[in-house]
Amino acid sequence: MYEAYFLGSSGKNGFFSCFSQLTPKIEGQYTYIIKGGPGTGKSTLMRKIADEMEKKDINCERIFCSSDPDSLDGVIFPSLRVSICDGTSPHTLDPDYPGATGEIVNLGECWDKKKIYENKEKIIELTDKNKACHKRSRRFIESAFSVFGDGEKICRDALDENRLIRYASRVSARHIKKPSGRVGLEKIRLLDAITPKGYYFLSETAESLCSEKIVFEDSFGVAAAKVIAEIRSYALASGFSVISSPSVSNDNEIRHIIIKELSLGFFTADKLCNLEIQPTKTVSLRRFYSADILAAHKARLAFSSKAAKELLDEAVCALKIAKSVHDDLEKCYIDAMDYGKISEIGKSLSERIWQSEWWSD
Repeated sequence: MYEAYFLGSSGKNGFFSCFSQLTPKIEGQYTYIIKGGPGTGKSTLMRKIADEMEKKDINCERIFCSSDPDSLDGVIFPSLRVSICDGTSPHTLDPDYPGATGEIVNLGECWDKKKIYENKEKIIELTDKNKACHKRSRRFIESAFSVFGDGEKICRDALDENRLIRYASRVSARHIKKPSGRVGLEKIRLLDAITPKGYYFLSETAESLCSEKIVFEDSFGVAAAKVIAEIRSYALASGFSVISSPSVSNDNEIRHIIIKELSLGFFTADKLCNLEIQPTKTVSLRRFYSADILAAHKARLAFSSKAAKELLDEAVCALKIAKSVHDDLEKCYIDAMDYGKISEIGKSLSERIWQSEWWSD
């Protein structure tokens, strides 16, 4: 079983973060928070531990970085009640109760301070340039969602909500037939994010966890959000646990849900994100909108969709430049790191996780 998610992305109102999910206030949960600069080996350390645990048949949730989808921001071992995460900006984290629920792992202890200082000016220059690229990207993203919001408003006015809710109730009853007999729990995870690769959907997770995948086609996602909200509520009330993926444009709306126990997923396909999965069934929700209202605003809807897409393309270009700058910044640290020492830290951390007293009893 393969599980990968994001917990953060640039969104409508700046950086959209669910990183509090890595430090939940749950008894027995423990979090190792890694601190260190770019290129200090945080992602590699987490990847090695994840690989090692998976060889021991321990399920792992890999949390990818939206700024670099090939790099890890964290790993979660649900059965061990342990997580490891990158605690550096823009998702700065610290233990809520140091030593009791989490601790800092400082990779800064493994660098040659003299070499770092020798590259001081270049590090400052590249760091500032990287931040500027991200700011530029976020301006485009905010503009894109603002323009897209004009189309969403038209769709809300055109929506036959009562008819849609009745449809959602039928879908829920059809697919979630039997209560599980226990309380349903919800996990918040992002299945898509805005990245240097575009508006990126983690299709491998959906394919791995869901034998049945139902995709709601909805140009602006308004009807899909309401249908998925109804199904989510029905599933939780029936005692099934749900993985909910919120929208980075509106954290009050859920774009996708997965019910692992039923191997079932419901996903939104709109004008901004290409899901790239093989659906069991695709359902167009256009019939729940007033055809007359949509026709009367056809030009505005087309403009909203096209302009938002173009603005997001510019945001992605800025993220690509930021990624390139970040790669150069990493080189300043790579030459100054003692990776042998980091490897020893990784081995010690892996042993502590495997032998942890909080899960073995």
